[in-house]
Amino acid sequence: MFPQAWQVGLDIQIDCVRAVAAQRRRNGWQLRHWWQQALPQAVLRDGCLEPSEFLIRALRQWRVQLPRHISLRIALPAQRVLQQRMAQPDARLREPERSDYIGGHGLKQFPLDGQTLALDYRTAPADEAALLLTAARRQELQQWLHCLRQAGLHPQAVDITPCALRMMATAAGVPPAAGLMHRLEREWLWVAPADGAFAFGLAPGDDDAQALRALQAQMPAGDDRPVYAGSVLAGALPTGCLAWSPLSAFTQLRPPLPAHPAAFALAGGLALREEDR
Repeated sequence: MFPQAWQVGLDIQIDCVRAVAAQRRRNGWQLRHWWQQALPQAVLRDGCLEPSEFLIRALRQWRVQLPRHISLRIALPAQRVLQQRMAQPDARLREPERSDYIGGHGLKQFPLDGQTLALDYRTAPADEAALLLTAARRQELQQWLHCLRQAGLHPQAVDITPCALRMMATAAGVPPAAGLMHRLEREWLWVAPADGAFAFGLAPGDDDAQALRALQAQMPAGDDRPVYAGSVLAGALPTGCLAWSPLSAFTQLRPPLPAHPAAFALAGGLALREEDR
């Protein structure tokens, strides 16, 4: 029997790239590899990738540290995706007609030319009767894929950063009723509790109060729910927020381990996400 391929999450941020590799074992997840590389210049502008030779070279050098066969996952930044909801199609509809129906009707939900968009969908959280549609501009997606191909990397899955954060938090034992805040280099990413409608947003990095207000607006009024926070930067978390560690999701760890595990939340969430079917 062949060993299961490493599941590798790659998180490219403005001035740093991080990766986590995990392998499912009989008793849980094993952390096989982690990596980070600071970048000398910004490679994201408003969430759009601006590839540099340094980034491509760094990714090539990282690739040789990994096994030949991996399952690579990446995430598009939250500000580069659009989301809408639509009703599930008739249950009697079978593939491929079902996918064709969702694609045709789903693209009409967005205010852009459907020919310019790439569409993904999944059952909406907390609402089995609806689909959550996620769209990104094809040109921007191709920029990411072209950059990775130049480094010898071929993603098996493309997700979005809010889903990666939620996946990591869930695997680490954060309760589904909790909201999430995650400090990136220049902004806060917040994600609504997993037991309600899926929602996320961004706030300036120097205004954690704005991020917290936006998150709490997505929670039931008068319901004192916890908020868990993390950051790619060292320092104190917003007052009242609870800390958590992505490493809690792993049953097998081997030193050396990251000095600042919270910085690997997005890469870890991508590594642990289920395979696309």
